[in-house]
Amino acid sequence: IHPERIFLDPTPLYVWNVPLNTVILGLLAITVPTTLFVLIQILFSLSAWLQLGHKRVTDGNILDNENRNAVYTCIWKNPGTSMRNLSQMLGMNIGTLRYHVGVLYRMGKVTAEQNSGGMRYYVGVGTCSDLEKILAGCLNVHPKIRIINLVLQHPGIVRKDIASRLILSGPNVTWHMRSLTREGIVKSEKDGRNVRYYLRPDVKEYIKAHKSWHLVSGGKGVSGTGT
Repeated sequence: IHPERIFLDPTPLYVWNVPLNTVILGLLAITVPTTLFVLIQILFSLSAWLQLGHKRVTDGNILDNENRNAVYTCIWKNPGTSMRNLSQMLGMNIGTLRYHVGVLYRMGKVTAEQNSGGMRYYVGVGTCSDLEKILAGCLNVHPKIRIINLVLQHPGIVRKDIASRLILSGPNVTWHMRSLTREGIVKSEKDGRNVRYYLRPDVKEYIKAHKSWHLVSGGKGVSGTGT
């Protein structure tokens, strides 16, 4: 993974997520002469230094910033989370969040991995288990999220009931259950003519402990609706 890849996160950055001083400078760059623009830019920088002070970010003080500390802690508690989920959990706009994640990444405090659903973030290097990475990948596949939460709430549920509750076709459920079983998330047990599904104990504990799963299920799971 290369440091520059962190800025390729596909999460949209809208103008209202950009700091006001950046927007103002962008507008001034279009409307005023170059010499005057440079002077205004210097004044903006001096103003920020006077208000906040200039402090070089080092490994020792990187988490002294309250927002950055909150971002780091949230990633630590929710390995494999996305920029969008971080923004929702922290109530922080994407522009500010992207800046702090970038600083943490460049200083080696967090790592980023690209998968089919975009960037996923983890604390440190080599601290994330295979299970965490697999479950993080499931957050990108909505049917899998719904199935996993349903099996969590109804251990021993059979294919017919999963299809009925989630308004999915039987073959579609079978396809996802084979994938989840192969990935070590779900285990199956034969019960006469039926196959019953259960979450593996470590998966169950992980989901109960991490906010990202409560976020995608609205904090209520998926109890029987197809929405």
